[in-house]
Amino acid sequence: MATIGLLLAQTGPLALWTPSCLNAAVLGIAEANADGGILGHELDIVTRDASWAPAETVNAAREMVEDDNAAVIVGLIGSNSRDAVSEAIHKSAPLVYTPTYEQGHRSHNTISISSTDDELVAPLLAFIEGRFGARRFYIVGSDYRWGRQTMPMTAGMIHSSGGTVVGIRARPINAREDWDADVIEDIRAHNPDVVLVFLVGDQGIPFYRAFAQSGLAAKIPRCAVATDETVLMALGHDATEGIFACAHYFASARTTSNMAFMEKYWGAFGEYAPMPNAYGQSVYEGISYSIGLMQAARSTFGSDLVHARFDRVRFRSARFDTPQGSLLERRPIYIAEANGLSFDIIARY
Repeated sequence: MATIGLLLAQTGPLALWTPSCLNAAVLGIAEANADGGILGHELDIVTRDASWAPAETVNAAREMVEDDNAAVIVGLIGSNSRDAVSEAIHKSAPLVYTPTYEQGHRSHNTISISSTDDELVAPLLAFIEGRFGARRFYIVGSDYRWGRQTMPMTAGMIHSSGGTVVGIRARPINAREDWDADVIEDIRAHNPDVVLVFLVGDQGIPFYRAFAQSGLAAKIPRCAVATDETVLMALGHDATEGIFACAHYFASARTTSNMAFMEKYWGAFGEYAPMPNAYGQSVYEGISYSIGLMQAARSTFGSDLVHARFDRVRFRSARFDTPQGSLLERRPIYIAEANGLSFDIIARY
């Protein structure tokens, strides 16, 4: 048996993505086993809770390596935990990190299969200029490593293109109930052309709801990274007006690879399964990438995989135009507009 560890949040802001991520992981393992497994071994996954507390996430990663014999850890975890997890297992197994992340140093055993935020923010700002002619921006993001680094980076990109940032606010992970309403009143007072949103996971839900209730939704568009179909489903039809998002994947993408993925996903889990989204799709890629890494290294032992060459590994994906991709290929970047509980893709870069 070859085992892949899967770190997913059961609590905290990332937990809303876990149902779709777990389904995607199960689908990826099932496909691989149907193809004969890996190096003569059947594949299995073990899951543990990626708590928002880094120490607890580190312990979960160690347990998967030491107790469950996981050869690879696939993690949809907060960037506040990423480096600590990598360091804890750096001799034993690679960490395949699946979400988009902030710029900066990564440990040698961290393999990031998505992109840094600057790759998304640049086309998002280009779209905003073309669509809205915006020059005045207000930025709202989550108060942890990702938001703290991405918001000032984005502000610098805006300033370098001649725009103005009229306000930046960091939302505490455990924000008080009136935080969103207070910030929205500040937004009303500053009257920006656009609000840029970098709120992770469920953090965007109270903000978008309060924005809709304020009467500003039809006047000031919100353009986001990390807002996906799961967030829209939680909001309901009445709170999604004027929301735009940028990502490498949306469930509405009409590519051959995504249509095949969606058919398999709904066929496996039924019409009431959680909506596929960028985060679940990234875990699907992470599982497939991990299997490809074992194949490339000709080993199912984590200590061998830590030093394996990883850039040319091919893996199943729903976001590339073809059913497989690699880390050397350019990922599509989409801009989508909320339409009720789903996103309509309106631009591709």
